[in-house]
Amino acid sequence: MNQSSALTTIRVRNKRKRLIGWALLYALLITSFILAMYWQVKRINTLSFASGTIQLSTSKTKYTVGDPITYTIRNGLSQSITLINNCPGQPLYTYTWTNNSWVRINDRASASACAGEPKQQVIPAGKSYTQSFAKWPNLFKKPGIYRIVGLATNYTALPYYDFQVVAKPVAPKIQTQIIIQKIITPVYITAPSSGSDGGGGGTDN
Repeated sequence: MNQSSALTTIRVRNKRKRLIGWALLYALLITSFILAMYWQVKRINTLSFASGTIQLSTSKTKYTVGDPITYTIRNGLSQSITLINNCPGQPLYTYTWTNNSWVRINDRASASACAGEPKQQVIPAGKSYTQSFAKWPNLFKKPGIYRIVGLATNYTALPYYDFQVVAKPVAPKIQTQIIIQKIITPVYITAPSSGSDGGGGGTDN
């Protein structure tokens, strides 16, 4: 074997070694990625959530347009939950039943209404939290069926509650009947006197 053939053989072997090295490196990276994903999925699947339920309700099931509407969230879990304050956005997801489907609606409070409020609201286990929609008057200004949906940390379900808003009753119109009665005043006519007129002849002297 001459020197040229030997150099060619060495180059081929080096090329093969490089290819094998790159292949092993890629295989190692892919294996590491798969193992990392498997560990992450397994960690999510085994993540323990608190037992119990969260209940959402309103003070009434039927309101009149313009009535104050309040909601209550009761934490029935075994640990505290945290609500995010989205002010000036409304505190809960809000929907209205339109054309046989739920349509999401939104309203925004004034900037001054949110001043000084905490960004989070913690509800301890077994406790309740009540708030009004007074800062968002345009949410329920029309008659209809509405749904409010809550969202809390460490809780997979979305508690919701449905209620109805009806139009204000219309006051009945009172019809006033005016009766005009014609009063007839009788006219009294004086009867002629019954005295006789003097028509006799004179006395002869």
